Amino acid sequence: MLKKSTNVVLSLIQIILSVYWIYEMISLYYKYHYTDILFAFMYPDWVLFLNIFLCLINIFQGIKLTRNKISLKKSYGFFGISLVIGILINNFY
Repeated sequence: MLKKSTNVVLSLIQIILSVYWIYEMISLYYKYHYTDILFAFMYPDWVLFLNIFLCLINIFQGIKLTRNKISLKKSYGFFGISLVIGILINNFY
């Protein structure tokens, strides 16, 4: 019982973080293309879309973790890898 509730809590954390990051990327895309705000640095569209794609995969991984279809290690392993990829692309592009 404790393992199931732990998986649910951790999967909700993963889903909430992914949804928040998708919101931030969509907000940036909107600000870049549909407002008159001038930015000193703008991420290319492919970086924004790649981040959204990685977050969508993380949401599905969180849902699978909630349903106990995959292990906690596999779900958070992919979450960590996608987080590192996102940070590398955002900082070093």
